[in-house]
Amino acid sequence: MPNYLVLSIAIIFGLGWFVIATQIIIPHFSGSEVAAVDRYSYLGDSVFEIIKNLFLQPWRIGNQVFSLGTLEYIFLLILPVLWAISPRSNFAPLIGAIPILFINILSESAGQRNLVHQYSLPILPWLFLVVIAAMASNKTWLKRSRIILIWSVCTFLALAKFGYFGSLYLESIDTWQATREAITQIENQGGVLTTTDIAPHLTHRPLVQLATIGSESDDFSNIEYVLLNARHPGWASSTETIHNLREKFRQMPEFQLKYQQDDVVLFTKN
Repeated sequence: MPNYLVLSIAIIFGLGWFVIATQIIIPHFSGSEVAAVDRYSYLGDSVFEIIKNLFLQPWRIGNQVFSLGTLEYIFLLILPVLWAISPRSNFAPLIGAIPILFINILSESAGQRNLVHQYSLPILPWLFLVVIAAMASNKTWLKRSRIILIWSVCTFLALAKFGYFGSLYLESIDTWQATREAITQIENQGGVLTTTDIAPHLTHRPLVQLATIGSESDDFSNIEYVLLNARHPGWASSTETIHNLREKFRQMPEFQLKYQQDDVVLFTKN
């Protein structure tokens, strides 16, 4: 099959899935527009309005595309594999990375151009294919294994935020055991109100509500379990928010305190 035909099929299927995901699946389950649309507010208020303005008013994206921040992002993205990339490299695999790279560059959120976050992960497989092709054809500009290893180690130390493994990633380990014990006492598929750090462990159930700042006034009618960690309130929350929620559920007669240990509390609906 000719390469242009394969590329055409991939583009058609990719665009089809994009439309299905943004216009059918996400609105059906969330009840609203794609959440990340607000990161492109300078282009429009909806997916199709953003796409329309990209074609009709392309000058709007100039400040985003042609900026020092974009150059820094692209440089840091390719830095770990720069030893394998040369003008003779086969860059065809990078066609698959263009959509997500373009989305990250256009976003007003700096987090999408920060390698600490997950937004750039879909680009990595395509970069790896370029490296594999360069090594297979002996077109890398560094060829000695020892130098390549040193390069890889140095870029890891510079970019991997390895210090987080001993600090940020382990800051809640003091309540880890209590959290695990509380989770085991959530027995059915009822809705849960919990913190952002605990939520990933409960996402197999139909409803998980986040205990973030301002959530004290939310509707809790569908909540059967409340699992809170006052010592580590999690992202977009605070110790005060968790304290207020904890006191609120203490005073609600339909809930009872089932578990309490190391500032971790679990309320269950009677």
